[in-house]
Amino acid sequence: MDIKTLTSGALIKHPSRGLLLGTGPFRESAEPPDSGPAFYVDTFRLDDPRPWKIPSALLSLSPEESLLPPAPEIRWSEPSPDAYAQVFAEIMEQIATGQLVKSVPAMPQFGEMQPPHTPRELIPRAINSSPSHYPYAWWTEREGFCGTTPETLFRQQGRLLETMALGGTPHRKDGGFSITDDKEFREQEIVAGSILSRLSPYGSVTRTARSVLNLGTLIHFVTYLTLESDEQHTPAHWIRLLHPTPALGSQPRTEKTLAQLDDWRSRLRCPLRFGAPFGFLDDGDFFCLVGIRSLYWQGQKLSLCAGGGVVASSTLTHEWRELKLKRDTVRRSFRLP
Repeated sequence: MDIKTLTSGALIKHPSRGLLLGTGPFRESAEPPDSGPAFYVDTFRLDDPRPWKIPSALLSLSPEESLLPPAPEIRWSEPSPDAYAQVFAEIMEQIATGQLVKSVPAMPQFGEMQPPHTPRELIPRAINSSPSHYPYAWWTEREGFCGTTPETLFRQQGRLLETMALGGTPHRKDGGFSITDDKEFREQEIVAGSILSRLSPYGSVTRTARSVLNLGTLIHFVTYLTLESDEQHTPAHWIRLLHPTPALGSQPRTEKTLAQLDDWRSRLRCPLRFGAPFGFLDDGDFFCLVGIRSLYWQGQKLSLCAGGGVVASSTLTHEWRELKLKRDTVRRSFRLP
């Protein structure tokens, strides 16, 4: 099937079922269906009134069904550091006064796809990215997004919940990378500790030791956590408990700090769905990604967004450089110039 010809669709790489494509028209619902497949597509604020998107049909794709097309021409504009510098200064002030431990502002870069190309041509490029990532996409006739994320929010199978704490970006040095950066250690431990504290009241949690997830051009620290829940809960319960993790949100996580983060994201013109949960439900198995490493479009207009954790030891130069590194990584994963 030629994905580019579909006016609406949803796509996800499932850890046990492979690449799944939902085709429209979609039925939208506030609640998941009693049976059959459904995609979960929401905003970062979790304010979509009908986030469950129920496809007309569900197909399994094989790699040869999504061959990589020639790279489209995209005219990118360079982001200005001024707005980010102001937000960074406000975050550091709140950290200094003890109101924040960490926050994750997200900064987009904007571009325009040149005719006769259309943004739906980006979807096969996400599918053909690194095998260590999860491609995902959602689109309508006029807008959409696609990405290739290394991060899962969780997978729920009955009372078993598996999740990961991904945080900290060690820096490459002389062909290798440094794993002695205290700032990155601290950032990852904030994420892991927060997830552990949220899950612990619900049952027995096991946690792996911190390890390194090498994604080629980027390297992260990662900890895996598993919960055997005392009671059965809906996917929506776990989404609201875990999203956003401190890898994308704020610590401490309160209504006030999340509202402040939302304001910072709005001022930086971050797409509403960047970092949002994106999931797939079928037969009681719910698999949910964190929507990062992505491109968003309306018409021919594109945005490429990246976020970075700001903690007490952060510097403006370091964070600005890390945002560019992440944007460049996304472009490389899509094999775009």
